[in-house]
Amino acid sequence: MPGRWHAVLERGLGDTRTRILGVFLIVVAVVGTVLMRSYANIETVFAASLLAGSLLGRWWTILVPLTALAVLQPLEWSTTYAGYALNAMTGITFFVVSGYVFVGFLGRRIRPRVLFRVKSVALFTTISVPVTIAYDLWTAFGEWYFITRPFGVGIVTILEAQVPFTLYHLLSSLIFVPLFGSIFLFLHTYGWPARTPAAPSKTPDRE
Repeated sequence: MPGRWHAVLERGLGDTRTRILGVFLIVVAVVGTVLMRSYANIETVFAASLLAGSLLGRWWTILVPLTALAVLQPLEWSTTYAGYALNAMTGITFFVVSGYVFVGFLGRRIRPRVLFRVKSVALFTTISVPVTIAYDLWTAFGEWYFITRPFGVGIVTILEAQVPFTLYHLLSSLIFVPLFGSIFLFLHTYGWPARTPAAPSKTPDRE
């Protein structure tokens, strides 16, 4: 039984290199977002989620965004959404979590096309633009439904108010996706020297 569980974990988490990079991505998502909290919609969870799916795959596609948000969302509850009812906080959290998980799965879809080359960084950056907009529309709908709709605020008003925040979020993605994409692509490809089996020793031929 222990051997069976070990095999399951090995398939889900990958080798040592993959696990280290997965933990690094969680740290990047949490620390970067906390450090940038004073700047609206400047965060690193998006970039970490996209890279988790495209570079690491496996369980990391979900583990990175879920673990990061398990740390970050309680901070939102105590600040941004303080004073709102539990159902409102739970509802908007669902939209935030599902949005980032979607980003991870989208990254996993492009995984076969990712190699360590400039074209891969350009691919990450290009994809990040429409996905950031889609994520913001998704979470704006959640915020309208659970937070502002009960006060009679229309969805059009929320979308109009969302525009400057989405521009900041796009700026965030255009900075952090290529930055961390380049770093983690390098680490994923060249961070550890490949192990090569030792050459068999040769014994001198006897005459």
